Amino acid sequence: MHHHRLRHLIPLLRRGYATKYTGKVITTINKGRLCAIEVSVTAPTLISDVRGYPLPRRELICKATKILQSKSSASSPDPFLDLSEFLQTLNVTPTPSEVSEILKSLKSPTLALEFFHFCPTHIPNFRHDAFTYNRILLILSNSSLPDKIDKIKEIINLMEKLGATGNISTVNILIGAFDGIDGLEKCLDLLKKWGLQLTCYTYKCLLQAYLRADDLNRALQVYREMRRKGYKLDSFGYNMLLHALAKDEKIEHAYQVFDDMKRKHCEPDEYTYTILIRMIGRLGKPNEAVALFEEMLSKGCKPNSMTYNTMIEALVRSRMADKAMILFSKMVENNCRPNEFTYSLILNVLAAEGQLGRLDEVVEVSNKYMNKSIYAYLVRTLSKLGHASEAHRLFCNMWSFHDKGDRDAYLSMLESLCNAGKITEAIDMLSRTHEKGIITDTFMYNTVFSALGKSKQIPHLLDLYEKMKQDGPTPDIFTYNILISSFGRAGRVEEAVRIFKNLRTVIVHQMLSLTIP
Repeated sequence: MHHHRLRHLIPLLRRGYATKYTGKVITTINKGRLCAIEVSVTAPTLISDVRGYPLPRRELICKATKILQSKSSASSPDPFLDLSEFLQTLNVTPTPSEVSEILKSLKSPTLALEFFHFCPTHIPNFRHDAFTYNRILLILSNSSLPDKIDKIKEIINLMEKLGATGNISTVNILIGAFDGIDGLEKCLDLLKKWGLQLTCYTYKCLLQAYLRADDLNRALQVYREMRRKGYKLDSFGYNMLLHALAKDEKIEHAYQVFDDMKRKHCEPDEYTYTILIRMIGRLGKPNEAVALFEEMLSKGCKPNSMTYNTMIEALVRSRMADKAMILFSKMVENNCRPNEFTYSLILNVLAAEGQLGRLDEVVEVSNKYMNKSIYAYLVRTLSKLGHASEAHRLFCNMWSFHDKGDRDAYLSMLESLCNAGKITEAIDMLSRTHEKGIITDTFMYNTVFSALGKSKQIPHLLDLYEKMKQDGPTPDIFTYNILISSFGRAGRVEEAVRIFKNLRTVIVHQMLSLTIP
């Protein structure tokens, strides 16, 4: 039984040779035991498929590609000359499909373009067809060549000069390559000239091209034509159109497109809902935004950080602090990490509603995501909003729970305390910087000096100045200017003159230390 089954499998496992050889015996010696055979390689023959179309000769494609991509050398300075000799030796003419495969295999778009122009001028009886034109146009459109649009236009001009006709794929490639309106008009002219009909895919390409060109009206015209023909977009196309409509606040058109999307059985994703929620939220309709958010959840879409931020922003715009806090909690509960934008939204609505006391609740809810950088951001934001006390309380919390301090947060807190007149707290902060690995510098001292001078607290200023000299930060010209103006405002002219003399001495020493090459 097994032998019988194996006998049937053997023919299936046999594999023919890729290249066939023919030969003839030219000499024999030692009574025929040794002989010399002359072998000739036959040119690869064309094999047709079941429909009669010639199949590409893989060995020809591989050899031609290898020749073209070989680096020029003293023995072979011109790969194109080598290719010509190879084709003449085999006495074959590559078909357009084989040329297209060779173009596709070449890694350099410049080399591909050179080979494209080589074919009709150096290969007898060869003419490009729509297939090879499409291949070189696609290669150029996907390339990073700085002048690729000019080269694409050269190919189109060549087609028109030779009377070559493209197909709908040619137009689709060109629509994707051209960004401006003029280029798209040229595509439509070619469409009419070649007598082609727009397919569903062509409509999609054209609509997206108009949107990239920021021409929403023409994009809508294409969309209406698609609807009349019963065509539909894919999710990317619908979202791209919705984004443009939302940007222009065309709410009725956006809802119409959204309804079409669902009617055409193209399921909206979380990005679709995010676009609509953002538009509705900015128009001051938080309840409609909430309804869309709940619909998104019912469809099984999982919100990401962008979706949560967009929904929270819609609530914040309407100063709905409680709902914003509930959604913030849900965001963290669903393991979606808040970012700086999330915290800025929450801080703004709490500040606007006089509920900054709930800041501890924010920190507690998102405790697993709280780190030094988030603390620092909150401190900076609160300081900029003018809430020095809340910022200081949060800073002290950060200072207690983290081994190393954040210099930016420290400076922001120091400036905030000085601006709020909390000089004692600022001096205390300055004396504790070393605890968290922050090195005090001249700018920090100058910040506190300036606050002390404005409040005319000269004894504290002198004490701090002595401490600065002990710690080692070198006073700069701003330090001396602050001291001089502070003493002057306090009526202590002699001390101001003494500081000025010190400044003059420092400047002279600095000038003498300069070396002129």
